Amino acid sequence: MKVRPGRERSLLAGVMALVVMVVGLVMMGGLGGRLGWFTFLWVLVGLGGAAASFYNAFSRRGLPLYEVDLEEDAGFCSQCGRPIGEGDRFCRHCGAPLR
Repeated sequence: MKVRPGRERSLLAGVMALVVMVVGLVMMGGLGGRLGWFTFLWVLVGLGGAAASFYNAFSRRGLPLYEVDLEEDAGFCSQCGRPIGEGDRFCRHCGAPLR
């Protein structure tokens, strides 16, 4: 199962990536630095981060933060909600009988 961030978090991350990129460009210009490879890299990374965040916010698929492997035949206890094994008759956490 792939876990991705929520829509609000992705929107906020995209906006913040753009803000940090613009503020960084303003600060680099104010220091009298010439436009060079670092400025190009700064803009490229900022736009890449914003694009990934906006893709997560507006796409049904999105980009996962991480993946979780689950046993296919495993289930969850109806009493406590904890995972159970395939051949378990009782929950290992709360002791409830399993159906």
